[in-house]
Amino acid sequence: MNTKRWVALVASALLFLGMVYVVGRGAGSVPVVGGPFEEVAVQGEGADKIALIEVEGEIVGTDEEALGEGASAEELRAQLRQAANDAAVRAVVLRVNSPGGSVVASDEIYRQILQLRRAGKPVVASMGEVAASGGYFISAGAERVVANASTITGSIGVILVLLNLEGATGKLGIEPVVFKSGRLKDIGSPFRDMTEEERQILQRLLDESYERFVEVVAEGRHMDELEVRELADGRPISGFQAQRAGLVDRLGDLDTAIEEARNLAGLESATVVEYRRPLSFADLFSRGFFPGVTDPLGELERSVGVTGPALKYLYVA
Repeated sequence: MNTKRWVALVASALLFLGMVYVVGRGAGSVPVVGGPFEEVAVQGEGADKIALIEVEGEIVGTDEEALGEGASAEELRAQLRQAANDAAVRAVVLRVNSPGGSVVASDEIYRQILQLRRAGKPVVASMGEVAASGGYFISAGAERVVANASTITGSIGVILVLLNLEGATGKLGIEPVVFKSGRLKDIGSPFRDMTEEERQILQRLLDESYERFVEVVAEGRHMDELEVRELADGRPISGFQAQRAGLVDRLGDLDTAIEEARNLAGLESATVVEYRRPLSFADLFSRGFFPGVTDPLGELERSVGVTGPALKYLYVA
């Protein structure tokens, strides 16, 4: 058999497997009019629905940044909007398993949660293994917060970590040449020490985001800001400690959070549904047969706790 026939045979096999995979994955899903996502019933029964939306992994701004492994604010906001626009959805449970992430992305998700609540739909946050920093920031927007006693949460604060490679470049005989339009244009450069003025400028940026975090927690948890500041030194705490401090309403699991949502919505029964974006053939080939190559520099930065030039509500262990 010649090469062209082998290629055609392999392509046909992949196409067939792709069709089987897409059809199988779509079994049981129901398209929702007016939204980009299909919904899959996971438990319960009845015409009234509770939407279960998962916040899994580091919080980033877009689907491209998530690379299938992070919690995309773009995707989550779309799911929250779909829940808001579906009259049959009476409440939402956010299943949060995230160490946090982007300051801006966390705030965008938080604002969308508030819009959903203003539409008359209660939101309950259900914390998994970790719901820290930005994971807690978005949870604070919920009407009720449920955590496992051993959940790692808290870590209220902001972080920005930058590399200083000046010593390494000197040893390697590398001398960066920088052209800039102003003396502060290369603030945070890894090729030189930071001046005290530059440190103060960056610290002020962090302080503004920190104040926003404290404000969100105080408002969401109905706490005095001074109470929040006593907890907002970046420390991680357990779900048990968080409940005692007033950051969590109830200890329990996902079923406990669903029960809370059903009670808040005044429902005796409801169907719990998850949202899934319909899988395209492009997704199949990019995520299934040919997964994307990870960013080695990004992996290195994450492994040493370096977050790049962006401010983050991120718990770095």
